[in-house]
Amino acid sequence: MNKHLARIAQRRLELLEQIEVQRMAMAETSLHLHRPLAVVDVGLHAVRMIQAHPVLFAGGMTALLTWRRHGIVGLAKNGWRLLYLYPSAIFFGLKYLASALGSKSEDSDNELL
Repeated sequence: MNKHLARIAQRRLELLEQIEVQRMAMAETSLHLHRPLAVVDVGLHAVRMIQAHPVLFAGGMTALLTWRRHGIVGLAKNGWRLLYLYPSAIFFGLKYLASALGSKSEDSDNELL
């Protein structure tokens, strides 16, 4: 029985040494992969943000492309021209938006009563 326990203890020591060698090899390998995995992590974070806020992303890209093409002066000029050419449509949209937002707050007030 003692010989059997001695063999088990010896095998356990061999396995622990093997585990330590494997740990060192894994740590060495992970040093080489640290930077590429960090880039992948940032990319996944960006994709999750775009999926969570698609309108924000689309608006930002539109603003960036418009600004790059015309600059701030061109953007202001186009905005002023749209306001001058289509004031009724713009104000109708704003009025509709205000009424939609106002009706939600009135509904929530009525639910409290």
